[in-house]
Amino acid sequence: MVVNVHAINFSFGVDVYTKQLGKLGSHISKHVGPVILAGDFNAWSRQRVNALKRFIRSVGLKEVLFDVDLRTKAFGRPLDFMFYRGLKLKESRVLQTDASDHNPIITQFKLTK
Repeated sequence: MVVNVHAINFSFGVDVYTKQLGKLGSHISKHVGPVILAGDFNAWSRQRVNALKRFIRSVGLKEVLFDVDLRTKAFGRPLDFMFYRGLKLKESRVLQTDASDHNPIITQFKLTK
């Protein structure tokens, strides 16, 4: 399963943000097999980052990390993330570009048995 996200940006508090993640979680939790969840999570506040971390733990995903982190940031926090389960991470990097207001994430996975 591959899921692309553009999470809600302009909302007060984290209630709407958490509800949006919860709807994704209901689908991801039911899926048997590998999962890649990626996109613009708009996690620009500490409260949103904490909600995102709780969500990721609840659905059993791992975060893709980057040796050189060139992800687009707001208020010092990355907006774009990639998470996965049921796969082996081979390579991950972020390309710097002027083609978009977000830098693309390039990742390679290997299927596990």
